[in-house]
Amino acid sequence: MGIGGLTGVKRSGPPQNAQNPPALAHDGRHSPARTPLLELDLLRTLVAVNSHASFTEAARELNMTQAAVSMQIRRLEKLTGVALFDRGKRSLRLTGDGELLVEHGKKMLALNEEAFASVRPDEVVGSVRLGAVTHYAVHILPPLLAEFSARYPAVRIEVLAGVSFREAPFGTELDLAIALEPAGTTTGTVIERERAVWVGSTRHETHTITPVPLAVLPEGSLLRQWAIESLQHHGKPWRIVYISANATAMLSAVDAGLAVGVARASSLREGLRELTPKDGFPTLPVFDITLTDAGPGLGRVAIALRDFLSQKLAWAQ
Repeated sequence: MGIGGLTGVKRSGPPQNAQNPPALAHDGRHSPARTPLLELDLLRTLVAVNSHASFTEAARELNMTQAAVSMQIRRLEKLTGVALFDRGKRSLRLTGDGELLVEHGKKMLALNEEAFASVRPDEVVGSVRLGAVTHYAVHILPPLLAEFSARYPAVRIEVLAGVSFREAPFGTELDLAIALEPAGTTTGTVIERERAVWVGSTRHETHTITPVPLAVLPEGSLLRQWAIESLQHHGKPWRIVYISANATAMLSAVDAGLAVGVARASSLREGLRELTPKDGFPTLPVFDITLTDAGPGLGRVAIALRDFLSQKLAWAQ
């Protein structure tokens, strides 16, 4: 028998690999397998694809090829071991696991931005999405955003122009929104207050036609909603004859005598006049144009743009 009586005695348990011993915790015990690290670039791609519901648009935002975006999503699925998108549907939709990862991804990206800002407090880097009513997107914002970009050249700004952002898809598509709201209802910054008015042609008696021919903005427009509700409330029959997302085009239809419409009082120009109760059209409400944001979790870049626009545009009450 060998020394200590151990020669020839079989050890219990699996053999140990002398070259790759199991990892030990600080207290000497074996540690569990490490959790794989999620790459922020992959999460950023996932969030972009979900925001646009499109690999093509996400690729454009991220300055990547569509093939590279697809590859990153596949890498993320392989890393997590779950399907992130339901590829059985015609539209691009997240699975339940995908929705969870998108929410965690947004938090991690925001935390990354916060950490970067803590060590580089004077540098603002990243992207921001701003939704704006058409008038502001076309006439007001361009010079202001040019000034902001000159101040923060590392910021990428994406503007979505539309007729209404009252139900803004914050957190998925937008960080900030300039929208029309009924006066006094917003929790954001009031940029200006304006009257909604009925508008007719100075050269045509279109407003005397029954049912009232209407030129309106698309569904979602507050002014369109008020026009229809006002006519219904006062028992005036109406029909929509012209729809345009461009307010200037809509007013051109009114000027030509095709229809009457509802617009900002400040949009009246030559060839147009305000229709009043004397013309058989009831007074309309007052509205605010507001700047609102996504609320808690708003990134540093979006905060910088929000504060800049608030300073430049805030209504002097």
